Amino acid sequence: MNCLCCGKPLSNDSAVEKTSFWHNSCIKKFFFSKNLPKIDITDEVLEQYANENINNGITVPGVQRKLSLHLTQGDNPRLTLVNYPTVYILKPQVPEYRSLPEAEFLVMQMALRTGIKTVPFALFMMENSSYSYITRRIDRIVPNNTIKANMHAMEDFCQLSGRLSQDKYHGSYEQCSKIISKYSINTGLDLSELFVRIVFSYVAGNSDMHLKNFSLIETAPNSQEYVLSPAYDMLPVNIILPEDENQLALTLNEKKRNIKKKDFLALAENAGILSKSAEKMINKIVTLKETYLKMCSDSYLPDDMKSEFYKLITDRISIIAE
Repeated sequence: MNCLCCGKPLSNDSAVEKTSFWHNSCIKKFFFSKNLPKIDITDEVLEQYANENINNGITVPGVQRKLSLHLTQGDNPRLTLVNYPTVYILKPQVPEYRSLPEAEFLVMQMALRTGIKTVPFALFMMENSSYSYITRRIDRIVPNNTIKANMHAMEDFCQLSGRLSQDKYHGSYEQCSKIISKYSINTGLDLSELFVRIVFSYVAGNSDMHLKNFSLIETAPNSQEYVLSPAYDMLPVNIILPEDENQLALTLNEKKRNIKKKDFLALAENAGILSKSAEKMINKIVTLKETYLKMCSDSYLPDDMKSEFYKLITDRISIIAE
């Protein structure tokens, strides 16, 4: 196995790495600890989680169910379900869909390889040998394992556009670019980042990048200066839910399916991105085709899902390469 955090080969000489499937350096970087924490969640809680019965602040709102965790440091660090201060989010396996954690881990790795900024993320091997996806919140920093957290204000595009959460699919990527132009202090860089994320989402079959999956975050607590937050919640939804006919969550050039290269170029023009720059960003993703396919082949997905994802990536890249 490779490291469940960085995806690189593990050392054959380290006993910790053989049992945790994490590099020692990755444990320290992700958890600020020398030992991999134990996830202190009972089977009863996981059963409730699977049945969507957990509430009272333990779950994080969203379509994909999530558990909020607090890390207690020490010689035997533990991740526990509490309401304060929750810095980690865990997404265990669910009975409805196969290999969701493995799928999200793969697409987030692909995003990193594309040059997209992401939140910290990894896979975690549970006691029943199933995988869970884990991520660290970027809007909360808990210094020295204290109860009080430093908060970075973070607003998603649903809030910034004045929409209710249930209207998160009612919007366009052109409107997303206008939100960045209005509020970000790094307008040019963030518009380019937004463009790359949308093209990548199309190539990765991620038809769920709605308004709540884009956010602006403060550069520092109380700075009141905002930039596009790192990417999160990226999944190959068109593989997991093949019945979803949409290729994108929001409209692009007034449509969500039958997307062509010209639609991305129209978005670039609308956002004030030079055509030459847009072409260059698209071409970079096209040149990563073999890298994506290799990552898919080496992933923890079942073989049939690998084959489906392989075909989707190949087909989508051929369309934007025209």
